[in-house]
Amino acid sequence: MRGSKDEDDGAARSLFLAALMIGSVMVGGLFYDFESEGVNLAPIIESEIPNDILVGSLNTLEISLDDEDMSSLDIEMTLNGNSVNVQPNATGVIIVDISQIGVGNHALKIIVTDSLGQESRLSSSFNIHYPYEDPTVMIVEDNEIVLERGDSATINGTLIHPDLGTCDLGWSDSDVNEFSLNLPFSDQGDFSWGPSEIESNMTISILATCGTWEDSSDLEVVYFNVTEPVEGCTDSEANNYNVNATKDDGSCEYDEESEPEPITGCTNESANNYDENATEDDGSCEYDTNSPETGSLAWWSKTLICDEDPVPSVDDYTTEGEDNHECHLSFVIDDGNITISTNGLPNHDFESTLGCCASAQSDTYTIPLTPVDDSDCNPSISSEGCVMAPIRGTIAFAVTGVAIYGPEDGPGGDAVALEEGAYEQEEGEQQVDLGVCHGHSGPGGVYHYHADANCIHWHGEEGETMYDYNLDSQRTLSTHSKIVGFALDGYSIYGYTGWNDEGEVVEMTSSYQLKDGADGSGGINDYEYIQGLGTLDACNGIFSETPDWPEGVYHYHTTMFNGDGGIGFPYFINCYAGELPSDDSNGDEEDPCAGHGETWGPGIGPPPDGCGGGPPGGQSSEGGLITIPWSSNPPNIGLIIISALMMTVIYRYSRESAFGLGALNQAGRVREYRLTPKLA
Repeated sequence: MRGSKDEDDGAARSLFLAALMIGSVMVGGLFYDFESEGVNLAPIIESEIPNDILVGSLNTLEISLDDEDMSSLDIEMTLNGNSVNVQPNATGVIIVDISQIGVGNHALKIIVTDSLGQESRLSSSFNIHYPYEDPTVMIVEDNEIVLERGDSATINGTLIHPDLGTCDLGWSDSDVNEFSLNLPFSDQGDFSWGPSEIESNMTISILATCGTWEDSSDLEVVYFNVTEPVEGCTDSEANNYNVNATKDDGSCEYDEESEPEPITGCTNESANNYDENATEDDGSCEYDTNSPETGSLAWWSKTLICDEDPVPSVDDYTTEGEDNHECHLSFVIDDGNITISTNGLPNHDFESTLGCCASAQSDTYTIPLTPVDDSDCNPSISSEGCVMAPIRGTIAFAVTGVAIYGPEDGPGGDAVALEEGAYEQEEGEQQVDLGVCHGHSGPGGVYHYHADANCIHWHGEEGETMYDYNLDSQRTLSTHSKIVGFALDGYSIYGYTGWNDEGEVVEMTSSYQLKDGADGSGGINDYEYIQGLGTLDACNGIFSETPDWPEGVYHYHTTMFNGDGGIGFPYFINCYAGELPSDDSNGDEEDPCAGHGETWGPGIGPPPDGCGGGPPGGQSSEGGLITIPWSSNPPNIGLIIISALMMTVIYRYSRESAFGLGALNQAGRVREYRLTPKLA
């Protein structure tokens, strides 16, 4: 029995010890948990901020905070060193707006401090970038061109970029940092350009700049090395034919049986009557002992065209068959003036377009031999005080006697801006189309230019037509332009190029630009003069030296671009810097038909006798529409509206039937130059 009792006591002690150990463990665990729950740790900051962010793909960053007491946290945050005042939302997330910080590297820092002064920090940097785009690449066929003195050369190249519409191409023959002359290129990026009559070595730098997101550039330099011609016998049938000769020196020798008959004529290239086909000089060479004095009878005879016989026969491409038009001009100098009589036809093939067809006129212009500045006009500042050129009708005349009009067309828009695609005509508006050289015919068969007119002095090579004329051949001349016409105040109008203060040949540019939101459809009211934008003043003129007036004279220039590369309004002139003839024989002041829209016109009253139904001297029917004559009583407005609607239907039907789509672009004519500048 005793043994059994001892065994029971040992078992009891073992159970007691086991219980004691288990209880100790449980008490320790409870004590440990209690102590852990009472510890206040530092705040926790969590965020996944990417290193690279594509612009526009992510507008906010998220940062998560966690702490035992969120309400007591003190948060300091900076973005690029600037303090950002944001607070976490109910879930402890801070939203940081990065939509306005733009492209570049950025730094975000945050310091969070709890109630015990424990702080946690987060520093992160990230880069916002544009999408990748290929760089601008320009390729030219030849960077070194060798040619003989006096020859012309062409640079051919290609511009490569995913978006050619963002590209600008310019060239310079002097300072490579000043690419003031635009170089046109096709929709495929091809360009072709070159100077003519090169007399000495020259360097041309061409700069291409493109970019949808960020601009990239490529520069090509082309060297022109001029050599002297090699003289010798150039006839391959001669005994002493020189295969290396580029200029025949008259030394060719032949066997008696095969020697060709000589071609007699003037063989001196410096003579007025040099005959390039002559092989034997016959002593007939004629020379100018001195150039005619500017303003003299001989000078006017040399400057004006179509005043001598024979004159070339020219064709209107809008008609069928050969027209054999001939320009004619005569002039008389008397009492300090020159009076020019002309039939108004050009000396080159042309297009009448929708106003078909051009016909001989009987026009007379009288201008002073010595123009006088208008004392009320200071065009270097503005056109205020100057006599403005007429909105429509003749503002000047070409050296051939052809009328020069301002930019506005019948519907009231800028016809040149319309032709170059700056805007589209509204449906139902009277249609306007300019032909080659920016000229066409208006009411009464009056042919006239709205811009350019430099084709007067262009002569194509054998087989070329006026469709081969390129105005850039005149914009890139290496010499000062010739006179293309005269304004009604007597001052001359030169072509695109002139001399700067250093005597260098540069393209002359307009100082007018389109107003914000304007496209040219509002006519001259869409433009504003910006002093110093281009090389010319508010009248589109300048005082400088010219070949005809080496001592300097005020004169105008034709322009197709402004100083920023935009469209070159007003193309000829916008106002007169000189005094108009006192009798105003070329203007409207004494015109009995003046006052349209003020003293007579629709809603006002009938016109004076013999003045028809439209504005005098203008283009109220640019497309050749018939003008409805006034009756002796004021017109019935309802009848006029019905008649106008009927005429519109007849006009549109006849135009579509007679011309079709092909008439708007004769012979597949394409102008591969653009006038729309790159938008900043």
